[in-house]
Amino acid sequence: MSVDEMNRLIRRGLVAIVAMDVIDGKLDEEFEMSRAIEITERVKWSKGRVAPPADLTAQWDLDPAHFYLAYDGNDPDLHPGDQFALIEADVADVHGKLTYHSSRNKDPWHRQYRRGSERTAFRWFKGLPVTPPLINRVGDQIGIQGGNHRYHLAHYYKTDRMPFLVLNEDLAAVLDLLPTAVVRTEPAA
Repeated sequence: MSVDEMNRLIRRGLVAIVAMDVIDGKLDEEFEMSRAIEITERVKWSKGRVAPPADLTAQWDLDPAHFYLAYDGNDPDLHPGDQFALIEADVADVHGKLTYHSSRNKDPWHRQYRRGSERTAFRWFKGLPVTPPLINRVGDQIGIQGGNHRYHLAHYYKTDRMPFLVLNEDLAAVLDLLPTAVVRTEPAA
């Protein structure tokens, strides 16, 4: 690893761990730079905000190259897009079957959830998409493996139907539990 290259990336605004992954070819430099700039803008946007914006529309990133972000991480090698199926289901169908650990009894701006909710709200405010939540079946319930803030913010804004990611090996079990779910073979425009 080149120290000069590492310093260049850090000066551009990337954190060290992301810079190392860019150098190793695991992450795209420009995509990660746009994420770093977004963080700076989001901090300014959310400062002093006491409630979520009045009206936002959920927008979803359906690019399989970004599905690894469903785990809230930044390692596409661990979670390649071909490990996931994309489904669409009624939010009411999913919401009524959430496990205790995946459900919430407070609004998205509660101090316990605010930071994660701000990330998603800011992206939607700017017209930018987020990766759909990753769900699985837990007994006769649905668990959110990644994207709790995304899901609950979409629910808060009364989204009727939305996409979800499901690991391929969990797909049949999830479809069996959610009668409104359908597999999407290609992203909707």
